[in-house]
Amino acid sequence: MPQAALVAGRAAIYVDGAKKFVGDSISYTTDDTKREDSVGKSGVAGFTEEPVAPKVSVELIDLSDQQIDELNSVRNATIVLELLNGAVHYTYPNAWRNGDPIEKNENARATVEFHSKTCKKTKG
Repeated sequence: MPQAALVAGRAAIYVDGAKKFVGDSISYTTDDTKREDSVGKSGVAGFTEEPVAPKVSVELIDLSDQQIDELNSVRNATIVLELLNGAVHYTYPNAWRNGDPIEKNENARATVEFHSKTCKKTKG
């Protein structure tokens, strides 16, 4: 079952091996299946599983050295979440930006979502 969380921590986004962005206000899932109730005329029959991509959503701020708009074309990034003061890391390799084109709010912030085929957990 997917694990989802809204956490305080940092997410680093690497593009072509170079750290390009660091963001906060993170939400993420680590598993690759979603369960749904299977209900028939006689009641609940169990559940079905559907494959889903692990994902991470992070709020970024547009600064002179990190232009958020650059992420619209990203198809192969590595996202590293650092949680619990660096005690736990989640890595999303070969991640792609998902969703509509990025829109910044009045504070030059934008929420960007990335999906990956896998998510690897490591301890810091």
